[in-house]
Amino acid sequence: MAAPDRGLSSPTALRFRLLKHTRLNVVAFLNELPKTQHDINSFVVDISAQTNTLLCFSVNGVFKEVDGKSRDSLRAFTRTFVAVPASNSGQVLGLSDGLLVPVLWELEGQGESQSCGLCIVNDELFVRNASPDEIQRAFAMPAPTPSSSPVPTLSPEQQEMLQAFSTQSGMNLEWSQKCLQDNNWDYTRSAQAFTHLKAKGEIPEVAFMK
Repeated sequence: MAAPDRGLSSPTALRFRLLKHTRLNVVAFLNELPKTQHDINSFVVDISAQTNTLLCFSVNGVFKEVDGKSRDSLRAFTRTFVAVPASNSGQVLGLSDGLLVPVLWELEGQGESQSCGLCIVNDELFVRNASPDEIQRAFAMPAPTPSSSPVPTLSPEQQEMLQAFSTQSGMNLEWSQKCLQDNNWDYTRSAQAFTHLKAKGEIPEVAFMK
């Protein structure tokens, strides 16, 4: 009798099966995770390495779960990022679904700074129980009020497409826009992606709440 194929249960196969690609899939998966509340005042950013082509930094902080069995349990986290300027990232952004954010990058040895995109090409998250000192200081101060950020303005054609897609898909405007943006405002591709994800049951109920 042939030995059972264990390829599908290998750590590598499991890792690839759990990988989420495209904005809609990632947001849908995040929506299934336990809800948390972070203490913004506990955040500390440490830069461990910086050159004119690479930036490595860590974000440390404290958070708590707000529902489920571990409600109000305090946790501490460290998330380490490796990033490169978007202008130097080449095809890395497309291959890794990297996060692109605007930053002020100081060119090493040139004594000047320039604004450019920052492509996060790798990150690692470590979570542990908060220490007694972290528990005592957690959520002691009210979180600062976030400043308003500019919202991208949609063209009349995009607004019309968004309304039509929301009507036909049944999703609200927020999730309809995510789907369209994830497919570069290609209506046909967006509709195909929506149909595929809906058939697999991977679109959360919140997407249909209006």
